Amino acid sequence: MEAGVGVEGDDAELVVVEPLNHRARRRVHYEVWTAHMVLQHAVRCAALEDELGRALYGPVAIREIYGATEGMFGQQRDERRAWVPNYDLFFFEVETRRGLIMLHEMRPGETGSLVVSTAILPRYKIGDLILAFDAPYFRCIGRDQRFTRLRYAWDQISRLDFGGP
Repeated sequence: MEAGVGVEGDDAELVVVEPLNHRARRRVHYEVWTAHMVLQHAVRCAALEDELGRALYGPVAIREIYGATEGMFGQQRDERRAWVPNYDLFFFEVETRRGLIMLHEMRPGETGSLVVSTAILPRYKIGDLILAFDAPYFRCIGRDQRFTRLRYAWDQISRLDFGGP
């Protein structure tokens, strides 16, 4: 049986949605409970931004969070399609063509492989490729692999998305 958890009302009271019968399963998410925000992880999901996504979730704010098993490293704070690092919780470095530098030292348009220090894992190479925008905005464009930059550029061109965050 399926069950869900939702938030209801202005007082943000937690409500457990009972298992849905087969008639209720034909309803879309926003008919069962009201969502105010949809969080997506790491790589931007265009499916949530098109008409199908709006039809499934209704009028919601779509925000990006960036994290891994080691922690939540950043989140989108405004309408820009990029995240801001949690500098108060983690120490960020990036391996770039210029060498190992601090995350905040990246130049707009520069990419590099993220190295994170947590309380347990010092200087842990996450394996994600990060693209810098104007400070303090960044975007994870994929795993640090051979064709990631090319695939990201092709995705941007195919969506006619030539802007920054």
